[in-house]
Amino acid sequence: MKTNKKLVNLYQITNKERNLYDYIRSIINRTLSMFEYENLPDTLKSSIIEDQLQENGYTVIFKYQNKLYSTVAGLSGREKSPYNQPTTAIINIPALNYNQTLTINKDCILIKNDDLMVGLMPTILKHGTLAIENEITMLLADYNARIQTLISAGTDQTIQDAQNYINQIVDGNLSVIGESAFYQDLKTHNPSQNAKENFQDLIAYQQFIKSDLYNELGLSSLNNMKKERLITSEVDSESDQIFPLVDNMLRNRKEGIEMVNKLFNGKIKVDFGSTWKDKADTRNTPKQQEQPTQTEQPTQQEQPKQQEQPTQTEQPTQTEQPQQEQQDEKDK
Repeated sequence: MKTNKKLVNLYQITNKERNLYDYIRSIINRTLSMFEYENLPDTLKSSIIEDQLQENGYTVIFKYQNKLYSTVAGLSGREKSPYNQPTTAIINIPALNYNQTLTINKDCILIKNDDLMVGLMPTILKHGTLAIENEITMLLADYNARIQTLISAGTDQTIQDAQNYINQIVDGNLSVIGESAFYQDLKTHNPSQNAKENFQDLIAYQQFIKSDLYNELGLSSLNNMKKERLITSEVDSESDQIFPLVDNMLRNRKEGIEMVNKLFNGKIKVDFGSTWKDKADTRNTPKQQEQPTQTEQPTQQEQPKQQEQPTQTEQPTQTEQPQQEQQDEKDK
């Protein structure tokens, strides 16, 4: 897809190589905080050590002029190991004018990112490729969604009339078509009937790719698209799948740092950092069993109320004599 020279500063979504490189660097930039180091000497940078480990699968720590450095050395000497493991490291650093072949565990220490020294690049590269391809498909679907009606015409005159009609509508003017030949030669199509449904599927797929990558990196992100709600056992099973790799990475770092401390008399420590540390603390915290709530004691039955004694009926008052009778008595 050709790009207008005026739009060179926009995001070039079809430049797959450049976009994949940027995607990888953005993920690595986040994973650099996966582990934290303590008591590192000034010549050892935690970000550089992690970048070498995660991108190359290993790093070599060596001493030069009483200072420790890390580098991605060439590993050799596998023929000397019964398990075909490297026994020597070829170190070449022009800035230090240093070029030596050192024996591992004697002159230098090999720290692995994981048991097989794979690193994080393969999984980031895979998910990055899928995400970029899907982004291009989403962009094309977005372009197609703009085309609400596709107009086709058989003659130049009909094409010109249709263009004039669209221009009048865009300018906000009401337009009238007075030729019957225009209607007979003009055809319209609706190519975006299913654009909305397809775009929603692409968004769901993009979320799945991102969620699957985060799970690989030890960050729980549910990617179950079949249900709206998950039960506790399903959430726990999702969480169990994300820990083995990061636990393996931490174990290899601790073993390597321990060897560095022994060989070079250091006091370096390493542990999870950032969000990974919070998740590790949560896992290591034993869950307290909920105490059964005490059942309420049955309340004592209320004593039946004593029946109230019927009140004595008031004696009927004597009725007053009529005023006429009282007057008669006075006359007598």
